[in-house]
Amino acid sequence: MNNKKELAPHIEDINRALNEKLSEEQIEEELQTYLDVYGVPLGTAKRAIVKKHEGDPGDLYVSTEKKIEDIQGDEQGLNLKARLVSLNDKEIEVEGEPKKINYGILGDDTGTIPFTAWEIFSFDVEKGDTISVQNAYANMWNDKPQVNISSKSSVSLIDPDEVPDFDSEAQPCKLEDLREGMNNLKVKARILQVEKKMVNTKNGEKELFSGTLADETGKAQFSAWYDFGLEEDDIVEIEGGYVRSWRGIPQFSFDDSAELEFLDDDELPPAEELREKTVMTISALAKRGGAVDAVVDAVMIDIKSGSGLIFRCPECGRVVQKGACRVHGKVEGDPDLRVKGILDDGTGALTVIANKELTEELLGYDLEKALDIAKDKMNQDVIQDELEDELIAQPLRTVGNVTSDEYGLMLIADEIQFKAVDVEEEARELLDEVRV
Repeated sequence: MNNKKELAPHIEDINRALNEKLSEEQIEEELQTYLDVYGVPLGTAKRAIVKKHEGDPGDLYVSTEKKIEDIQGDEQGLNLKARLVSLNDKEIEVEGEPKKINYGILGDDTGTIPFTAWEIFSFDVEKGDTISVQNAYANMWNDKPQVNISSKSSVSLIDPDEVPDFDSEAQPCKLEDLREGMNNLKVKARILQVEKKMVNTKNGEKELFSGTLADETGKAQFSAWYDFGLEEDDIVEIEGGYVRSWRGIPQFSFDDSAELEFLDDDELPPAEELREKTVMTISALAKRGGAVDAVVDAVMIDIKSGSGLIFRCPECGRVVQKGACRVHGKVEGDPDLRVKGILDDGTGALTVIANKELTEELLGYDLEKALDIAKDKMNQDVIQDELEDELIAQPLRTVGNVTSDEYGLMLIADEIQFKAVDVEEEARELLDEVRV
């Protein structure tokens, strides 16, 4: 039987969530039944009682404190103490309005877990700080649990001694397997490109070294918050890195807490070979959340409205509709060309955007001729019609960065080529599928 003293704060919590609808004796009796007779976990029992009596389980606050390794997902009223292994902020859009949130990785002596704070922290906090989190919740993301800190949660700084150090071996990881929220990774890669810039942080200006690295499985963007003396073509092994993302593209990040070793040149293939692009399926891109220099072989199934000849606001670059920019009102738009279409490879679909130069290549003529054609036909939509005739149902090889957001995947094209189809090979593959 559970100790009444230990249950007291949870009985009070249920009572508060139900606006004192029941007596404490009734709550205690029901809670003991769930726990001792049915063997239901405490958190589940509390939610069941509140829901049974028409309360909101989201109003529960007190929970037993959990270690990170015990967080399974789909949990409410979650309490934990942990170190901030990484801490970032970003701006998202909620109901059309910009909103800043925090995200990163929490760690204790049992492991690490990604987190999102949907209200940016109201006090000064930085990577390495130790915090207590009350009334958070957990869910599953990319088949792994993550902690969510909402407006109903309480977060405070605590003494570092309250959380034992997390000490484990860095996990080897190939670049194709990088996913947002992963941390304490060991990566071996060749530096394809690196540049230094100064960035503003809350602690003042800092040096940031960023670029692209590659291994046998693919490429990834990286950010190094310390001058390790990286140069193009170096092969390095980095221990203690973590993954954050920009518009869904996983980025490998590391700082002065990471261990970096320069390796011999024969540890990986030459840079020229690693620069070669590998075809990826759209389903693989969706699972990964985006990619750098992705190659997609797919069929164009739709050309969206707003393709072809368009006019942009000279102030902000937005597409002008009926002679007006939605920000700057009535304007004289600057002409431009673009393709906004849908590619499908049989495993999934994504939006593809091609700029003026690529659109000119696909049309076989430039912007000036497009303006003449539209003027002659007295209809700018004629250029979109020509793109539809040229591209719909055509197999294409498209290269570019793939980003992701709440609307799905988007490929910003650097190259688009018509792909020759081997009819005999496709027929053989179709026959093989039928025979199976």
